Amino acid sequence: MTREAGMVNNNDGLLASLKRWTLVLGVLQITVGCLVGFIPPTAVEWFRGIVMAHIEFTANGVLMVVFGFLVRELVLSPILLKVWFATLQIGTWSNGAAGVVAAFSGASSALMPTINEKFPPPGGVDSVLVTSMLQLCGVTIIVALLLTLYGLLKRRT
Repeated sequence: MTREAGMVNNNDGLLASLKRWTLVLGVLQITVGCLVGFIPPTAVEWFRGIVMAHIEFTANGVLMVVFGFLVRELVLSPILLKVWFATLQIGTWSNGAAGVVAAFSGASSALMPTINEKFPPPGGVDSVLVTSMLQLCGVTIIVALLLTLYGLLKRRT
């Protein structure tokens, strides 16, 4: 038995659990994105934040569902699988959450120059919280993507 095959067999329970939770949380994130889309413009300080959150939650939820179907293809150690799952969750959820925070606070981030130019937020573009959430999103999604690539490339067919 190859090392990769043994790793897959030893991780079957973990892989099944991660697949289930990635799919469930992905569908939940799509649902949250759709529900956020019902928030009326008058309920928030900056409606573009709601538009952003709606798009990011739904798109990232779809990404998570796709990754849920890929998880059994990953050849990663148990600790790397857990890091993969955590970074995927943190990255995808923090992206849409940054839009929600921007919407209700009325403040955006300099990391979103195009949207800020077309739809200037009333609270400015220097929200530390929104910027931090977007940076957290960027780093964690990249880690999840790199682990996915690594885990897929390690698989021997």
